Amino acid sequence: MKPHRTWIVLTNASAIRIAVNDGPGKGVYGQSATGVAAPPMPELSDAPGMTAASVGPNRGGISDPDLKGQAMAAFADDIIRFLEVSLRANQFQRLILVAPPAMLGVLRKKLSGPLHEVLHADMPKDLTQSSLDDLPSHLAEIMVV
Repeated sequence: MKPHRTWIVLTNASAIRIAVNDGPGKGVYGQSATGVAAPPMPELSDAPGMTAASVGPNRGGISDPDLKGQAMAAFADDIIRFLEVSLRANQFQRLILVAPPAMLGVLRKKLSGPLHEVLHADMPKDLTQSSLDDLPSHLAEIMVV
């Protein structure tokens, strides 16, 4: 039986790394994600501002657009498009997503049918800064590396 190539996508709101596993006992190695880059993150606060009414004791919140959320969603769109193209090119047969909870939620919502079928597991952690040597210990409960 031919082993399945597994892509382990390590991402957060501003970075992506792809680790590849070619089967049990083969370890992991890096794969480039050419053409996928996070948009610049706005440096504004996530909290909405407050304003005072001109007359009376009323205070109200100012609803600003969620710029960081919009940037994260745009980056997730780019990641999904890259994964769809790579899946159609048969570059991987199984997928593992590793991202902080907020980013993982956005990615889950955007997964297409074919990507959802090959999704083996997901993990709500930010491992973008982890070395490839440390990755198998983090993935021990999900897969045999």
